[in-house]
Amino acid sequence: MKANLNQLSFTDIYSNVDEYFQQDKPKLIKLFEQHIDLQNLITQSFYNHYHADTGHPRIYKLSSMISALILKSMLSIADTSLFINILNLSSELRDICGFTTVPNASQFSRFKIKFEKDLKNFFDYLVEITDPICDEINSYLNDILIVDTTGIEAYVNENNPKKFDTLFRQCKALSKNNPTFNAHSFACSKMPKVSYANPDIKLSYMNGHYCYALKTSIVTNGLGIIRDIDFLNDKSTNITEAATASEAKDKYDSKSLIPTLNKFFSKHDFKYKYFLGDAGFDAVDNYKYLYKDKNIIPIIPLRRAPSSPMPGFNENGVPTCPNDNKLLMKFDGITREKGRSDRIKWICPKSKKTRINGKTQYILTCENPCTTSKCGKIYQVPIDNNIRMHTVIPRNSSKWNKLYKTRTIIERTNFMMKYPLALQYTKLNNTESLKSEVILSAITQLIVVLIANNMNNTQNILSIKKVIS
Repeated sequence: MKANLNQLSFTDIYSNVDEYFQQDKPKLIKLFEQHIDLQNLITQSFYNHYHADTGHPRIYKLSSMISALILKSMLSIADTSLFINILNLSSELRDICGFTTVPNASQFSRFKIKFEKDLKNFFDYLVEITDPICDEINSYLNDILIVDTTGIEAYVNENNPKKFDTLFRQCKALSKNNPTFNAHSFACSKMPKVSYANPDIKLSYMNGHYCYALKTSIVTNGLGIIRDIDFLNDKSTNITEAATASEAKDKYDSKSLIPTLNKFFSKHDFKYKYFLGDAGFDAVDNYKYLYKDKNIIPIIPLRRAPSSPMPGFNENGVPTCPNDNKLLMKFDGITREKGRSDRIKWICPKSKKTRINGKTQYILTCENPCTTSKCGKIYQVPIDNNIRMHTVIPRNSSKWNKLYKTRTIIERTNFMMKYPLALQYTKLNNTESLKSEVILSAITQLIVVLIANNMNNTQNILSIKKVIS
């Protein structure tokens, strides 16, 4: 069993996923009907809110409305009107949802707006019940926490390319008599910071371009299974304060991590060993929060290497040999003593650790030792001195690089939500509707996890194609 788990391809869930959704949709829908009892999954608080203060019985069951929205996501349908037409044509889909008549577009819209917070609570409940499943599949990857910021582009006038092109042409006219004038940058600076239609939709820089989006923070484990969604609202961040767009995004990312994780840990009593984040999270406060407050080892690359490394250390915070600054000291673990801060132990690169008569000893092979010690030079570097540079797992070490490679799984999760689950194509600009669509995409992923578990097919839980085979 363990051998099979170690051979899992954690990108299977994303491989050929578009082709899968075109060819095998009906099979997955049938599995949803066979293996998911949505009425028993929905929380009682959701039922209470749904049936409260209506003044008359609900026409549609709560489980029917949620089932329909999950199936809409599974079918990669962004447009509600199109989905309603499909429901009207398919008696099988109506039966699965429990509809005798089909709701109209406004009923679906009002449901997403009014019950956005209930959908989020339902998602949080699914996170709780899927965590043991993830742990059984691969406890090592379930001990990894990954966070990334993204944005869901809204259907607003400012996202129309013609809006920016018109402004850009006007700015180019100003540059005719001034060759040093950067018309593109000036046009970007003149774009409004929020959408006229909805101030929650803000000018953002994502995937190499500006757009108006609902800023979102996605939290997954090392398996790529979504653990939390946070909708960011940091009014203090302004992209004009940074020199470049990428610097603005990094600045925003660095501020978002602690609020996002505080909300996450307030809902779930989960323990994690490692945190993986891109260079945007490279901030001293984030290292302190993760390592000291949450006892999580941060694996974060430097946003930029220091121009003047500390004397005796390289640009990654690794001490060097006193006689040869190109020769790096060897990592020898973490020293922990009561009443003292944790220290990183570094030993001479020409010193070998061995066991003689049950005791640890060091054998020095240096021809020109820098110390009279028989074990060679030893550094004990307190992590508190510079928690950003003196990382528990040295940057660019084999272990650090192996861990950091896992981070890309969250990029694939973002892609899955936006394209196969159709978030990128929604024609919405209402804040609650957009949030509900994001949450429903995450709920759909967790429903697939539950389907695989109920089929006793957890070995292939990350591959939708294998789950249904």
